[in-house]
Amino acid sequence: MSTVSPPATDHSGGLARRSVTPFEVGAQSVANIAPSAVIAFGPAQMAASAGNGAWFSFFIGTVIVMVIAFSIVIFARRRAGVGSLYSLVRPALGPTGSFVTGWALFLGVIAIAAGSICGAGFFLSTLLGHFGVTAFDGIIGQIILDLLLLAGAIFLTITSVRVSARVSATLEVISIIVITVTLVIIFFKSGNVFDAAQFTLTGSTFGGIVFAVVIAILGFVGFESAASLGAESKDPFRAIPRAVLGSAILAGFLYIFATYAQVAQFTGGAAALAKSASPMDDLTSQWGLGFLQPVLDFGFCASFFAVVVACITVGARILFGMSNEGILPAWLGHAHPRHKTPSKAIWLVVPLVAIPAIAVLSTGVAPLSATTYIDTVGVFGYMVSYALVCVGAPLFLKKLGGRRILLATVMGVIGIASLAYVFYANVFPVPAYPFNTLPYYFLACLVIGIVGYAILRVRHPEAAERAGTFADDAAASV
Repeated sequence: MSTVSPPATDHSGGLARRSVTPFEVGAQSVANIAPSAVIAFGPAQMAASAGNGAWFSFFIGTVIVMVIAFSIVIFARRRAGVGSLYSLVRPALGPTGSFVTGWALFLGVIAIAAGSICGAGFFLSTLLGHFGVTAFDGIIGQIILDLLLLAGAIFLTITSVRVSARVSATLEVISIIVITVTLVIIFFKSGNVFDAAQFTLTGSTFGGIVFAVVIAILGFVGFESAASLGAESKDPFRAIPRAVLGSAILAGFLYIFATYAQVAQFTGGAAALAKSASPMDDLTSQWGLGFLQPVLDFGFCASFFAVVVACITVGARILFGMSNEGILPAWLGHAHPRHKTPSKAIWLVVPLVAIPAIAVLSTGVAPLSATTYIDTVGVFGYMVSYALVCVGAPLFLKKLGGRRILLATVMGVIGIASLAYVFYANVFPVPAYPFNTLPYYFLACLVIGIVGYAILRVRHPEAAERAGTFADDAAASV
């Protein structure tokens, strides 16, 4: 890591300050969660352990995520910056805590983007296959599609944060509508609207439901993404908290509905759903709606692509903020003179996204398996950053002399305990290869960043001390 001159004083660094509407702020979080991609495969994974209680596991997961959101909102109502959680936690955890939070989050967004580009490429090739185009089905074809999609993501994220947010939101909304309408049609065709077995959790066990909560929580990662637009949002201290809470509530509602619907309408119920490799395709085939499969494949591709765009947006702004603080080279902190986006940082983030995706696909791993493997590494990054926010929220309120410190402490403990369980469930009992190695990939990358920051503290302590300061506080907002 290298140092530069002191950071800019307006905490925007040339970005389009106060230009992004509340809707576009909310779109950033919704796109990063990608509810439709989770809806497509999450319920089947949940049903494998929770059975008829899969929907209830999503309900519990939603409650836990709202607890974490509560801690994030404590910061977001009083502080806003380009670095998302990295900038928010600085007053509570200091420069070192801020850096670890930001680095973990950066690893998370890079990995989630890399995994999602594999998913987008797969569903794009599947969509093309419906029209007789099979040239992109192999490894080389998948890599070519992924690179083309990344080129599109570069164009969107550099051109305008507002355009990228709107495009991402539009793609995600289209996908959600397609999936929801499909499930509603199947409801009417089947007539099985009230599924007593699910309402009574028939056959489900406490252990199975609790274990499925792990998968449920993973389905929400990225809901805090709106916080990366702190410098560009028109009304950050209201728009960002609303986006964080609203996106989590929306995703939770969709997950519960879609899980209930898939279990109710799948021939053979929860047990059969759990064995399905492509639940929505199987559902449409079972109920004579196979003609909708190309539309669904387009929706899944759009959803994964929206995640890529949202993650690049967050990752580039984390680097942009660190550069303006003197932690990273100065060139990363230059905004595009016309588009007012962190274009230099975007050009660095995209190759970092492409490398793991190409590396894993080149070994012959199936695209959706690559998505699962790489995303799992990314989830660990999100969990670390969320846990540190939960630690910092009550400390932040105590420092401000604010109220509800006890409530924030209780919420923080619940959030930390939940995230710790998620991590534990991914490590013990030791899973099969390659899942047993994934936590160590993340830990290695985390250590590399922390060691780099430690070296910076020795060589350039004044720069290291500025970590997380490139942000506005509510009282100083203009």
